[in-house]
Amino acid sequence: MYMPNESGAAGTPGPATDDGDVLNPDVPMQQQIYRQLRAEILDGLWVGRTDFPGERELAERFKVSVVTARTPLERLGEEGLVARGRGKRPRATYIPPSPGDDDDLPVFYPEEESSAYGYELLQVGVDVAPAEACRLFGLPPGSKLWQCVRLRVYDGLPHVVSHNVQLPEVGERHSLEDLKTKPMMSILSSEGIDVTTIRRRLHAGTAPPIVSRHLGLYLDTPVSVCVLTLLDENDAPVEWIRAYVDPKLPVQEEVRDVHKGYWTIPTREKG
Repeated sequence: MYMPNESGAAGTPGPATDDGDVLNPDVPMQQQIYRQLRAEILDGLWVGRTDFPGERELAERFKVSVVTARTPLERLGEEGLVARGRGKRPRATYIPPSPGDDDDLPVFYPEEESSAYGYELLQVGVDVAPAEACRLFGLPPGSKLWQCVRLRVYDGLPHVVSHNVQLPEVGERHSLEDLKTKPMMSILSSEGIDVTTIRRRLHAGTAPPIVSRHLGLYLDTPVSVCVLTLLDENDAPVEWIRAYVDPKLPVQEEVRDVHKGYWTIPTREKG
C-alpha cells in the first residue's frame, strides 16, 4: 500500500516513492496517475492533510515530466476532489462518508421487487453467446442462445448492467414489458420456472462498450464483474448472468451468519 506521508509528520512530505515501475507504457501516463490519485483520495488517505503532492512531486514519484503530472491535477480539480490555487499547494477536499451515513443503498444481488429499482432494456434477441454460457448449457462455443442486456437503476442512478443468457425456448417466452419492469427472478417464477440454486463468483474486469456507455465509464475503466449461474431442482442450468457493477455507486452491506451459512442484508433502525 502506498503511504503518502511516510515521515508521519503532518504537512511534511515523506521520502519520495518511486512508483514509475508500475505504470503501463501502453496506457497514457496521465490517465494512470489520475486514477491512482483519485483512488487514494476516495480512500481517505489525504483527509485533513496539507502535503498533497504538487506537479514536481508527482513527476518525481512516477518518474514522468512535470507537464505529464499537471494533467491529473487539473482533472481532479475540475471534479472538485482537489482544491488548487496559484502559488498554493493542492489540497484534497473529499471526505469519505461513514458506513452509516446512507441507509438507503442498493442491493447488488439478489434483485428485489422495489419501487427504487428500475430497468432499461438495452438489447434482446438470439445471438452467439459467450463461450462460458454455451458450455453451461452443454453447447459448443459459438452457439446461439437467447440473451438480453439490461441496465438496472437505483433511485434514478445507473447501478448494474446485466447480461442474461438462457435457452431460446425459455428466453423467448418473456414479454418485453416484463423485461422492462421486473427482476429476472420474478419473471422466471411467474412462468413456473423454479430456481433452487444460485452460484456466483466475482472478479475484476473491463466492460464492453454498451456497458461502459450506460454506466458512464471509460472503456478501460476496471469494474467489478459478478458471474451467476442459476440452476433448477434437478441441477439443470436455467440461466447464466454476467453483471457489471458501477464502481462509483456503493452497495448495501451484507452479513453472513456463519452457523446458518447464508448471507442477509441487515436493517438499521433509523433514529
